[in-house]
Amino acid sequence: MKENSPALVALSGGTDSMTLLAAFVKEGLPVSAITIRSEFTAPEEVTRAEEFTRKLGVEWKVIDVSVLSEERLWFNPPNRCYICKKLVMTTLLEAANGRTVCDGTHADDSAEDRPGRKALTELGIISPFALAGIGKKEIYSLAKELGVTIIPSSSCLATRIPFGEEITGDNLKKIAEAELFLREKGVSGMLRVRLSSGHAVIETEKNESASAELYTDDLKTFGFSTITFTEYKTGGENSWNKIQQ
Repeated sequence: MKENSPALVALSGGTDSMTLLAAFVKEGLPVSAITIRSEFTAPEEVTRAEEFTRKLGVEWKVIDVSVLSEERLWFNPPNRCYICKKLVMTTLLEAANGRTVCDGTHADDSAEDRPGRKALTELGIISPFALAGIGKKEIYSLAKELGVTIIPSSSCLATRIPFGEEITGDNLKKIAEAELFLREKGVSGMLRVRLSSGHAVIETEKNESASAELYTDDLKTFGFSTITFTEYKTGGENSWNKIQQ
């Protein structure tokens, strides 16, 4: 990590990037952080990032990027992550001012099909966890050691919409608000509100399904035409192109 200092951490508000930032601080290395806020970002992630950097005493700022100004993203292409990651990370590089831009990508990510990693490589973004062979399990252990709250793994809001369907600000807002609503009602663990042609599929961990279903009528007020519930499975975004209605 010393060779990457001073560092600028791409802080998403998730466990991986927060742990990376805390590790830099623990080592006494010069570090700051930037969070990108776009239409694909859940509002609570920005809030969490701000609170965390304040707790650590780290310089932080948020930069607004309109990813939907990029026409190639409008209809959610299979290479969406590559296009978006390149746009976001280019913005960070422009703001780096001589600092090394680092992110929380880890060793386990290399085992998955992640187009965004190609963008990181092309732009020269440094992923200290991946370079050190550190995976999710080790990050969670480090997070506990550093006092970082472990947040259920998330992903950008666009992953809730099938490839090929139009991404609109209104649909992203519905998804974000519905997920936040369920969190506030106590639904814990993995949670996704997937949306296709007005139909919402609420994915939760098996033991949380009954709790989520209690709020079916409330969820309808977000503007979903129909709602179904199912168990969350890893890689759900890649298992569907259209929700079977």
